[in-house]
Amino acid sequence: MNEGLIKIHNACISKNLPVVTFRKPQQEHPTTYIQTTPGHVQWKSIRDVSAHTGFIMAPFDSRNGHDYMLIRPDLVLNGHQLSEEQLKLVEGIESRPQPAWNGELPVVIGRETYMDQVNAIKSSISTGAFQKAVLSRIRVIEGSYIDLIPKLFQIFCRRHPNAFVYLFKSDDHFWMGASPEPLLRLYEGNMSTVSLAGTRPYAEKHMDINRWTAKEVLEQEYVTRYIHDVLRAFQVKDYRVSSPYVKKAGNLVHLRTDFAFRFEKIADRLWEFLEAMHPTPAVAGQPKEDAISYIKKLEPHDRDYYTGFLGPVCQDKEIDLFVNLRCLKITPGYLSLYVGGGITLDSDPSDEWNETGWKVESLLKILRTYIKNLTPADAAPPTYS
Repeated sequence: MNEGLIKIHNACISKNLPVVTFRKPQQEHPTTYIQTTPGHVQWKSIRDVSAHTGFIMAPFDSRNGHDYMLIRPDLVLNGHQLSEEQLKLVEGIESRPQPAWNGELPVVIGRETYMDQVNAIKSSISTGAFQKAVLSRIRVIEGSYIDLIPKLFQIFCRRHPNAFVYLFKSDDHFWMGASPEPLLRLYEGNMSTVSLAGTRPYAEKHMDINRWTAKEVLEQEYVTRYIHDVLRAFQVKDYRVSSPYVKKAGNLVHLRTDFAFRFEKIADRLWEFLEAMHPTPAVAGQPKEDAISYIKKLEPHDRDYYTGFLGPVCQDKEIDLFVNLRCLKITPGYLSLYVGGGITLDSDPSDEWNETGWKVESLLKILRTYIKNLTPADAAPPTYS
């Protein structure tokens, strides 16, 4: 356990400093950005933050009133082993006013309601309204656990070496997660993205793609087709695409297809391309505008920054943006764990509920390191029916 980074996080939280620590997939050490100067952290559109370097956090749908956020790297700390001098530097930064937290508990739905929602989506699909919709739900853990978050972040890093792991705090926006899904990455002039969908618990037999169901394959194929369509719309022709394969992410596995192309193909339209990509059918549905309109009416909760995107951006040099999955929202009174799954005409409501249970359990397993007596994934009582 890295006590230096824990102290840095605790100092930033107590002073209400904009801070983010992130660890890229297969990277050994994390990087921490702290914004020490006054100025904007929240912005109305991705175009507003496009001229800046820093760490972006974007909502699922900005039309819900959520802003884009960017933490500037005024102070950059690399690695786990941080010195006493670095800690004193952070402790010497002037505190910001404490935020006014929203203490209202999010809406929690139960198994029967979730399965009714799945059936409602299937009914709409059968009429031709759309082909796929992604349905989400929340598991709430009541209690004050902010003091544990710096320690839990390090466990997230150890348990998810292949994920993008982050801790983000700016005023009352406090999130942590381990995402398996890259949205857009730029390195040495090469851009990449992935089509990721379908979920099963990790087992050797599930690593064989031929043993996945037609429903799961089609769910991922919708995402793959969408990315092909976006690339064609931006006249990117000579891109590389892999065959679908199974990718392990923690204690779960997903179907994945990789895309790669040269950055110069979209260099002058980067942010327009990003807006076209987000959200993909992996987190929204297909066609995505029809699916988003439907699920916003069906889901009784606000997704907030769940299924948005986040990551560091250094202009035209390096970009690492990931979809905000396997994440939790942190407040002084409760933790909100966000999960979801793709619904198609062939979806079985019970199976879809079970899939969200696997995803909740992957988070609970880590939280149980310090939070004892957490009930199983399906045991939380609903607050909505």
